[in-house]
Amino acid sequence: MLDTAQKALLLRRNGVPVPELPADGVARWHAAVDALFDQYVAQRAARSLQEAEEARELELLSRLAATSYPRRRNTNYA
Repeated sequence: MLDTAQKALLLRRNGVPVPELPADGVARWHAAVDALFDQYVAQRAARSLQEAEEARELELLSRLAATSYPRRRNTNYA
């Protein structure tokens, strides 16, 4: 399990703006970072699922294209 500081570091490395750690109100900062991290993880999961679905559809279309029609030879007859 990651602590809040590690979550904030991961978010910053991935370009997510993270609020600075205040001198007081640390509990609010923890809650804000946790919420940002949860949102980031959900977005990554959704993107991964979308990419997997696109790959599955592309593979299906590729198989259908390869088996649906017999290949015709190009001839240069008049």
